[in-house]
Formats: sequence, C-alpha cells, structure tokens
Amino acid sequence: LALTLRCSYFGLDCKDSVEGNLRGADATGLTTQPSPPPAFPPAAPSPASGPNWGCGLVGHIAGISANSTAIPEVQVLIDGLKTTSTLNMVSYWNWNFRPLARQASLPEYLTKDFVFMPDIWGTEPAGINNLWTAGTTGFPDLMGGNSPATMATILLGMDEPDIVGSCMGNMFGKCTAPCDPDSVQRQDCPVAWSDGHPPAEPNAKGQCNCWDHANASGVGFWGVEGCPRPQPLPSLFDGSDEAEACQDVVFLKWARTARSAHQKGYKYLSTPMMATNISWARSFIERACSCNAAGSCACQDASC
Repeated sequence: LALTLRCSYFGLDCKDSVEGNLRGADATGLTTQPSPPPAFPPAAPSPASGPNWGCGLVGHIAGISANSTAIPEVQVLIDGLKTTSTLNMVSYWNWNFRPLARQASLPEYLTKDFVFMPDIWGTEPAGINNLWTAGTTGFPDLMGGNSPATMATILLGMDEPDIVGSCMGNMFGKCTAPCDPDSVQRQDCPVAWSDGHPPAEPNAKGQCNCWDHANASGVGFWGVEGCPRPQPLPSLFDGSDEAEACQDVVFLKWARTARSAHQKGYKYLSTPMMATNISWARSFIERACSCNAAGSCACQDASC
C-alpha cells in the first residue's frame, strides 16, 4: 500500500455553505434557476502520483433525499466538484466507515456521483469486518439503507493526533483531558454533553467525562493502551524513551489496520489527518515506511 500524504479536509468543506444557502432560499421563498453544468472536462490523471480525489464534502448535504436524488441546485454543485477529480466523482468522508446519521435530522444521503472515503478515527486497528470492500459501488450504510456511492480505494488515517484538542459540546475549549483515575475515584469528573445543555466547567485539572455524552475533537485527546503518558500522541516523536516505546505500540496497531485494508482491496492509506503539525506526519511516514534521511523508503507496498 502506498502511504500518501493528503490534505486534512481534501479541499473544500462545503457543508455549511450548502446548508445555509439552500435553507436561506427556503426561508425567504426565493427560487433560483440552476446554472448549466461546467463544460470543462475532469482533471487530468497523474499516473506517477496516483489519482487526484479533488474537492469534497463532509456532513449532512441538504438537498439529497432518502432515495439518493439531488435537487437541481445541489446537482449543479455536484457536477462542478466532479470536474476537480480524476475519478469524475465527488469525494466524501465522515470520520467513520460508512455513511450514518449522527442526528435523526442530519442523515448522510449520497448519490451515485460520490466516492465515500472510510476513516479510522482512532489508534485501534480497523477490524476487517468494519471495512467494506474497496471499489464497490452500492453498499449498506449505517442508517438501515443502501448507499449508491462507491467505496473509495483510500482509507483515511486517525484524526488530529498532533494536538491534544478539546472535548466537544458544552465544555469545548475548557476540557482538555479525560478524567484520570484519581478524579474518577473522588467523583470529581464533570460530565460533558454534546448538545442540549448549558456551558459547563471541567475540574481544576481541566478534565471531564468526555466519553458518556460527548466526544473529543481528535484522537490526541485520548490515551493509548500500552503507552505510559496520559495523552501520548502529540509528543509521539519527541525522541524520549517513553515516546519511542509508545511508537512501537501505535505502529503495531497501524500495521494490523494496513493488513486488513489490503485484504479488502484498498490501494492507499493516508497519513493521519493533521491539525497543525505537518512535521508529525513526516515522522509518521518515515517510521511507517522505514525511510532514511535521503528519503529512500524500504517499505513500498503492503507486503511489509
């Protein structure tokens, strides 16, 4: 498997603009005439570097129905984005293995024009039963239906391991660590909520219960079983003995994911998706592919 550095959000994150524009038009009663699809052809392929997935979308796309039909305005957007990719399709991802509905009102319906990119959010290995066969057109979603999209041949890596981040929801920006065992035992572990609750405060250590009713902004927030530091990922390549030992744990898990992905037909693995520290991704590539200072890498495919 080629290990390929990709931009964290693969170009455009159009979720907010799509929802805002379409809902704004509904609210004011305005109607628009969609412009004709762009006449220019899809992006030219680059055999040396693999496919170009182009610009993509994330989140609920207002204007695509449960029967996977897009309204004309959204179809114009889709047709335009398709031209940015050598696949002539729109890339889509959601921090999960298949489309789902995080809220009942926000389903992730796609059309046949989309290529879905599965993602291993954390450090734990992606079990082979979690991965759908790469390149398959039409597959079960996680909403009880079937998506007409195509499963991508790239598996995206863990989310933002280079920063600690924060617990999301009503303690966002305040809770920067999960409660340690001492705080839990003393019942000093405030519960964070993803929505529907007023702003709240973590304990004096900046810790909270972020696992029952909320989630973290990235995997760097969490510990890794087998690593001594409570939040080991942001400092994984700092050169310390603790970090070196933790690397062995993390890359053993990653190798298991790579094997599962290869068995399911995936051709590419992305690096983890970086928040700010691109040098972290470089260090990840060098370790994963056994690269030397000259940039020559011993591991060139899934056999290693």
